[in-house]
Amino acid sequence: MDFSGNVGEWQRNVSEGPAGKSRRLAVIEALNIRAGQAFLDVGCGGGHLVKELGLATGPSGLVVGVDPSSHQLETAKTFCGSLSHVKLIQGNAADIPYDNNSFDGISAIQTYEYVEDLTAGLTEARRILKRGSPIVIVSILWDHCRFYGADDALNDQIFEAFRAHVFHQMLPMELPNFLTNAGFGSLTRRNLSYVDTALHEGAPGFYLSKLMALFSMEQGVTESDAEEWLSQLTKANENSRYGFVNFPVLTSASAI
Repeated sequence: MDFSGNVGEWQRNVSEGPAGKSRRLAVIEALNIRAGQAFLDVGCGGGHLVKELGLATGPSGLVVGVDPSSHQLETAKTFCGSLSHVKLIQGNAADIPYDNNSFDGISAIQTYEYVEDLTAGLTEARRILKRGSPIVIVSILWDHCRFYGADDALNDQIFEAFRAHVFHQMLPMELPNFLTNAGFGSLTRRNLSYVDTALHEGAPGFYLSKLMALFSMEQGVTESDAEEWLSQLTKANENSRYGFVNFPVLTSASAI
């Protein structure tokens, strides 16, 4: 998925909202950060987690953010500009330009869903991670993510088209096996699911609905159907019939 333009802006708006903040807090807690350590954020986007990692490690530490999108990295550079120990590089999860055992922890929020070769991505993570150090991944059970308030058939049409936006629709279910095979152990999972009952600017569902409508049209859904779906969600919200359920899962493991 291309995270430039409006899509990148919507992603950053979600990151700045309550759902984004709560996920970053959960990741930081799981990483057990100490001053002076080195951390890598895979798929750093606009740099929200990178900045918080940089503040947690202090100037004696190192925080690296990697992302394939030059547009997102430009935003991240501006956002993290005051932190000299933060490094931002363009690249992908399967090819990180650092030596073996370089990092004390790796984070990834909604990143590995978009990595086609998950084995290569996680094997690379294990290579650059010090033994005993954590990898913390937040991913979505997309099959269970759902909007309520629109016509069922139209809702199903949009969601079916949206399935193509990731390579791993149910990544939290797949991760334990992939992590074990890549050289990780001591796996734990934490449910970060939430429910929204209001559709407004700043709510995750507000931006995700726009993203889903846009992407569904790229997959063949007509513009009129996509606009009708958005209209039905808006009307449902006005009549107190709107709902949005999302199922992020935090998976953590240690390099062995």
